[in-house]
Amino acid sequence: MSNKELQFNPTADQMFELEGRGRYNFVRHNENIDALVKEGRYDEACEARYEAFQLLVDALPEDEAMPLRWEHANSRAAVSVLYGSAVDHFRIGDLEMAMAQLELLLDCDPEDHFEAVNLLALCYVAMEEWDLFDDLLIDLTDKSAEAVVARLWASYRGDGEVDKALLSLLKSRHKAYYEELCLDEHPDDEAFRRDIDSERPSQRAEAREWWLLTEPLWREFSEFLAAIK
Repeated sequence: MSNKELQFNPTADQMFELEGRGRYNFVRHNENIDALVKEGRYDEACEARYEAFQLLVDALPEDEAMPLRWEHANSRAAVSVLYGSAVDHFRIGDLEMAMAQLELLLDCDPEDHFEAVNLLALCYVAMEEWDLFDDLLIDLTDKSAEAVVARLWASYRGDGEVDKALLSLLKSRHKAYYEELCLDEHPDDEAFRRDIDSERPSQRAEAREWWLLTEPLWREFSEFLAAIK
């Protein structure tokens, strides 16, 4: 690996800035991926994102975490590639890969700008990694609808019963998410796209976006949805 292409520069706040040229220019990778998505070439976009992810993995040291500075453009782009590829694998049901990528993401982005801990929690519950899930509990707050759903589902999978207090919390504080879970149809239509792409998306649109991301889980574990309705 040429130092002319890639360098990790330490910062005063104990982070690193990933200076990358050529194939390690992750800003350029993201621009190319976005162009493929706009053209509707989704499979190619996922493949390009995975290839960029592999470049990042090869660049990162194996024996230590490398927290990347979010304010630095190329570092932020690398983190975005990592999150995007994790989502790609989550969508196709490759939870082991998604789990590994999300764990790496939290090492690279300890401030968790994508709130990836919530998606990782769902992976742990699906894979019955209970010790790892317990380690995340401190980060799964009542303020996050996704976190409340993860805790509610974990309780149901572990005990076989719905936690009434968590269900009440979901209904009262995150009503849009509860209602989305109970719907029979979740159309990804023009009205939804217009709402979610606006400057201030509604909670209903955000809940629909979350559902569309996590739908593969609920297709497989539909008994949870039946239990909370």
